[in-house]
Amino acid sequence: MNDDTIGLSRRKMLVGLGAVGVASAGAGLGTTAYFNDTETFENNTLTAGELNLIVDWATYVDQGSYGSSATSGVMDGNTESYDFSVGDVKPGDSGTLAFCPKIVDNPGYLWIGSENGVTDYENGQPEPEMAPVDNSTGGNIGGPNDGAGAGELSENIQVTVSYATGIDVDSETGEITCIDETVLNNPSDYTFADLAAELEAGFLIDPIRDANVDPYPPSEDASEQAGPCLCIHWEVPTEVGNWIQTDALEMDFGFVAMQARHNGDAGNSTANPFNNSSPS
Repeated sequence: MNDDTIGLSRRKMLVGLGAVGVASAGAGLGTTAYFNDTETFENNTLTAGELNLIVDWATYVDQGSYGSSATSGVMDGNTESYDFSVGDVKPGDSGTLAFCPKIVDNPGYLWIGSENGVTDYENGQPEPEMAPVDNSTGGNIGGPNDGAGAGELSENIQVTVSYATGIDVDSETGEITCIDETVLNNPSDYTFADLAAELEAGFLIDPIRDANVDPYPPSEDASEQAGPCLCIHWEVPTEVGNWIQTDALEMDFGFVAMQARHNGDAGNSTANPFNNSSPS
């Protein structure tokens, strides 16, 4: 989505007002005088508003005694995607994905979605994974990820999704703390595969979560967090067995913002930009 499609632009429009003259006449005995004065109003501007979507993101993976890893960054634009890859995970591993969107400087309806969903890779099958444990088709080893669609990793990663007022990232370890979390309505057996299926249909981030559909509040600049962050906590349960050996998954996350002003129906499902039946 670009600025033209949402009807906003960063271009500035100047409207110059010319000199305004005010003249009046007065009558006196035997004489006529003209009084005049000029006032000039300069540097008049009309500036188009801005709707700029910025998403701060951070990830953290905890692999116990084998260590941890962390990454972070900023997506800047009206439509941005982040590709999430998980590999070499084992039962007991866990992690967090955190996204903190900001819309500068007008309120907008904000969706998170996934254009491509999740792809599970089998990456071949070592002997402990083979039948009767896992009788899927596998895949030939030869690239970074093979056997697309045959892996089982996404359906064996438990996920909890929550809103947070902000995140705190440890400067040394990269560990993520989600502040004042409110867990969304996730089933107890919610998996990465379930999350991917929902995100393919798009999910409106409603900051108030009342009976109305509410736009995401605006930030004055990229440093202000006005609306909720989204935290995705994941874990591979310890009881998961050999059937995930060598498996990997890939998944993309996308965010789209649409102006709320003069767009009262934009919160409806028909306006969902991840809905294939809606206009792009």
